[in-house]
Amino acid sequence: MIDELAKLRCEMAENNIRQKVNDGYYRVSNHALDRMGERKISLEKVISCITEGENIEVQIGNEIDDFKVLFQEGNIDKPEVYTVVADRDIPVIVTVCRTKDEVWECIGNVLKRREMHKK
Repeated sequence: MIDELAKLRCEMAENNIRQKVNDGYYRVSNHALDRMGERKISLEKVISCITEGENIEVQIGNEIDDFKVLFQEGNIDKPEVYTVVADRDIPVIVTVCRTKDEVWECIGNVLKRREMHKK
């Protein structure tokens, strides 16, 4: 029962984030802005990851409403960028990353975390 509730809550988090970001309701953390600058990743690319990309992972924290969804860029053979977004009333883009081969492998155009890097 708990697994089904967690799965449903993860789907709800993803849908909430996509809808609100698509409608222009989101915040970008200072950390994400810094990473975007360092890694030369545009806000347009980040938004595209969220609205058009694949959900590659959901992180559930210790708090009851602490859900973060990782979205990779879509429609690309080997995604190079992913973003982490916290599910809030106004979603927060927490960070933006370039993929690293030692952490991620691409299986069927979808990033999967390598076993040694799973939490």
